[in-house]
Amino acid sequence: MKGQLVSAAVTITVMTMATYGFVEWRAVESERQVAVCKAAQEHREALDVRARAMAAGLTVDAYAEAETAQVGKLVQDLDTAKNDAEVEAVIDAHAAELQAEDAAADAELKNQKSQMFLDQKLIKQKITTDTKQEVERAAKAVSDACS
Repeated sequence: MKGQLVSAAVTITVMTMATYGFVEWRAVESERQVAVCKAAQEHREALDVRARAMAAGLTVDAYAEAETAQVGKLVQDLDTAKNDAEVEAVIDAHAAELQAEDAAADAELKNQKSQMFLDQKLIKQKITTDTKQEVERAAKAVSDACS
């Protein structure tokens, strides 16, 4: 009887320790997964900024400064608004500015397509193929790491 009791206690102890080890391993693995996902997202964001800077024809630092200035202007405009109507007007003006930028980009893209159709020389590519591929790889890495 004592042998069975000792054997049951040992079995329960071993199973408890194995369960505890498995739970700890899962917790560490989960933390590692979160860290890898965050690192992949940060890398992708850095590549996106670099690609946008290249498309704008600026250095990364100059692009970051321009982006900060644009956000600062929007925040300042929103801070100076005195009522909801003025806030809406500021938001609408900012949206119109963004739409104008999008329209200009679309016009340039259409111009490039028409140049291709007319067999003319294309406007020089601003974003290198290597950068485009790196952004695609980073997007896949984020997808894999964060799923």
